[in-house]
Amino acid sequence: MTEIVTWKSMSPAEVCDLMDFWAAAAWPLTRDEVQRLAVERYGWSIEVEDDVPYLMNTVSGFTIPDVSTIGSEGALSYISLRISDVIRRITPESTEFLGDNFALMVREGTERWGKQLMRASAGSESASWCLSSGARISLNCHPKSLSAMFQTPQGVELDRKSGN
Repeated sequence: MTEIVTWKSMSPAEVCDLMDFWAAAAWPLTRDEVQRLAVERYGWSIEVEDDVPYLMNTVSGFTIPDVSTIGSEGALSYISLRISDVIRRITPESTEFLGDNFALMVREGTERWGKQLMRASAGSESASWCLSSGARISLNCHPKSLSAMFQTPQGVELDRKSGN
Protein backbone atom coordinates (compact mmCIF):
# COMPACT_ATOMS: atom_id res chain seq x y z
CA MET A 1 0.00 0.00 0.00
CA THR A 2 1.37 3.40 -0.99
CA GLU A 3 1.54 6.02 1.73
CA ILE A 4 -0.23 9.24 0.76
CA VAL A 5 1.63 12.27 2.04
CA THR A 6 0.18 15.75 2.00
CA TRP A 7 1.92 18.98 2.87
CA LYS A 8 0.57 22.40 3.66
CA SER A 9 1.69 25.76 2.34
CA MET A 10 0.35 29.30 2.59
CA SER A 11 -1.29 30.50 -0.59
CA PRO A 12 0.64 33.05 -2.67
CA ALA A 13 -1.89 35.77 -1.77
CA GLU A 14 -1.64 34.92 1.95
CA VAL A 15 2.17 35.16 1.89
CA CYS A 16 2.17 38.45 -0.01
CA ASP A 17 -0.61 39.91 2.16
CA LEU A 18 1.49 39.02 5.23
CA MET A 19 4.55 40.75 3.75
CA ASP A 20 2.43 43.76 2.72
CA PHE A 21 1.15 44.04 6.31
CA TRP A 22 4.69 44.25 7.66
CA ALA A 23 5.72 46.62 4.86
CA ALA A 24 2.90 49.00 5.88
CA ALA A 25 3.87 48.94 9.58
CA ALA A 26 5.24 52.09 11.22
CA TRP A 27 8.92 51.08 11.49
CA PRO A 28 10.95 51.12 13.67
CA LEU A 29 9.11 48.72 15.98
CA THR A 30 10.40 46.69 18.92
CA ARG A 31 10.16 42.90 19.16
CA ASP A 32 7.34 43.28 21.74
CA GLU A 33 5.39 45.59 19.41
CA VAL A 34 5.80 43.18 16.47
CA GLN A 35 4.71 40.23 18.59
CA ARG A 36 1.64 42.13 19.80
CA LEU A 37 0.71 43.14 16.23
CA ALA A 38 1.09 39.53 15.01
CA VAL A 39 -1.17 38.26 17.79
CA GLU A 40 -3.79 40.95 17.12
CA ARG A 41 -3.73 40.71 13.30
CA TYR A 42 -3.10 37.00 12.68
CA GLY A 43 -4.04 35.25 15.90
CA TRP A 44 -0.50 33.94 16.33
CA SER A 45 0.66 33.16 19.86
CA ILE A 46 3.52 34.11 22.12
CA GLU A 47 5.23 31.37 24.09
CA VAL A 48 7.73 32.08 26.85
CA GLU A 49 10.81 29.99 27.51
CA ASP A 50 13.40 31.03 30.12
CA ASP A 51 11.62 34.39 30.45
CA VAL A 52 12.07 35.07 26.71
CA PRO A 53 8.90 35.51 24.60
CA TYR A 54 8.85 33.73 21.22
CA LEU A 55 6.35 34.34 18.42
CA MET A 56 4.64 31.24 17.00
CA ASN A 57 2.44 30.93 13.91
CA THR A 58 0.12 28.37 15.45
CA VAL A 59 -2.70 29.30 13.05
CA SER A 60 -1.26 27.77 9.84
CA GLY A 61 -0.70 24.37 11.45
CA PHE A 62 2.77 23.89 9.97
CA THR A 63 5.15 21.26 11.29
CA ILE A 64 7.44 23.99 12.68
CA PRO A 65 5.52 27.15 13.71
CA ASP A 66 8.43 29.30 15.00
CA VAL A 67 8.62 32.91 13.82
CA SER A 68 12.05 34.46 14.21
CA THR A 69 12.10 38.11 15.30
CA ILE A 70 15.64 39.45 15.44
CA GLY A 71 16.75 42.95 16.31
CA SER A 72 19.22 44.99 18.24
CA GLU A 73 18.97 48.05 20.46
CA GLY A 74 15.18 47.88 20.51
CA ALA A 75 14.49 48.11 16.77
CA LEU A 76 13.55 44.88 15.04
CA SER A 77 15.74 43.94 12.05
CA TYR A 78 13.73 41.13 10.53
CA ILE A 79 10.84 38.72 10.77
CA SER A 80 11.42 35.26 9.32
CA LEU A 81 9.04 32.30 9.19
CA ARG A 82 8.27 29.11 7.38
CA ILE A 83 5.42 29.41 4.92
CA SER A 84 5.09 25.66 4.37
CA ASP A 85 5.45 22.44 6.28
CA VAL A 86 8.97 21.13 6.78
CA ILE A 87 9.29 17.97 4.72
CA ARG A 88 11.04 15.11 6.49
CA ARG A 89 11.97 13.01 3.46
CA ILE A 90 12.82 14.65 0.14
CA THR A 91 11.09 12.97 -2.79
CA PRO A 92 10.35 14.00 -6.37
CA GLU A 93 6.81 14.82 -5.19
CA SER A 94 8.01 17.02 -2.32
CA THR A 95 10.45 18.82 -4.61
CA GLU A 96 7.65 19.46 -7.10
CA PHE A 97 5.29 20.65 -4.32
CA LEU A 98 7.82 23.17 -2.99
CA GLY A 99 8.96 24.30 -6.45
CA ASP A 100 5.42 24.82 -7.75
CA ASN A 101 4.33 26.77 -4.67
CA PHE A 102 7.50 28.88 -4.73
CA ALA A 103 6.97 29.74 -8.41
CA LEU A 104 3.38 30.85 -7.72
CA MET A 105 4.50 32.95 -4.74
CA VAL A 106 7.23 34.63 -6.79
CA ARG A 107 4.72 35.38 -9.54
CA GLU A 108 2.34 36.98 -6.99
CA GLY A 109 5.23 38.94 -5.45
CA THR A 110 6.35 40.19 -8.85
CA GLU A 111 2.81 41.41 -9.63
CA ARG A 112 2.79 43.36 -6.35
CA TRP A 113 6.36 44.57 -5.92
CA GLY A 114 7.88 44.52 -9.42
CA LYS A 115 10.98 42.76 -10.69
CA GLN A 116 12.68 40.47 -8.22
CA LEU A 117 16.31 39.56 -7.72
CA MET A 118 16.73 35.78 -8.02
CA ARG A 119 19.55 33.89 -6.32
CA ALA A 120 20.39 30.20 -6.13
CA SER A 121 22.91 28.37 -3.95
CA ALA A 122 23.36 24.94 -2.38
CA GLY A 123 20.01 23.57 -3.54
CA SER A 124 18.06 26.65 -2.43
CA GLU A 125 16.56 29.47 -4.43
CA SER A 126 15.41 32.90 -3.32
CA ALA A 127 13.57 35.86 -4.74
CA SER A 128 13.89 39.27 -3.12
CA TRP A 129 12.40 42.70 -3.59
CA CYS A 130 13.69 46.03 -2.30
CA LEU A 131 10.79 48.30 -1.36
CA SER A 132 10.73 52.08 -1.66
CA SER A 133 10.50 52.29 2.17
CA GLY A 134 13.98 50.76 2.43
CA ALA A 135 12.62 47.36 3.54
CA ARG A 136 13.34 44.07 1.75
CA ILE A 137 11.12 41.02 1.21
CA SER A 138 12.60 37.59 0.48
CA LEU A 139 10.87 34.34 -0.43
CA ASN A 140 13.00 31.21 -0.18
CA CYS A 141 12.70 27.68 -1.52
CA HIS A 142 14.83 25.17 0.39
CA PRO A 143 14.97 21.41 -0.26
CA LYS A 144 12.69 20.76 2.75
CA SER A 145 10.53 23.90 3.15
CA LEU A 146 9.54 27.37 1.99
CA SER A 147 10.27 30.45 4.08
CA ALA A 148 9.75 34.19 3.93
CA MET A 149 11.64 37.08 5.47
CA PHE A 150 10.66 40.68 5.95
CA GLN A 151 13.73 42.78 6.60
CA THR A 152 12.89 46.13 8.17
CA PRO A 153 14.41 49.37 6.84
CA GLN A 154 16.59 49.34 9.98
CA GLY A 155 17.72 45.78 9.26
CA VAL A 156 18.55 46.60 5.65
CA GLU A 157 20.58 49.61 6.83
CA LEU A 158 22.48 47.45 9.36
CA ASP A 159 23.34 44.99 6.57
CA ARG A 160 24.49 47.85 4.34
CA LYS A 161 26.75 49.23 7.07
CA SER A 162 28.25 45.80 7.71
CA GLY A 163 28.95 45.30 4.00
CA ASN A 164 26.26 42.68 3.28
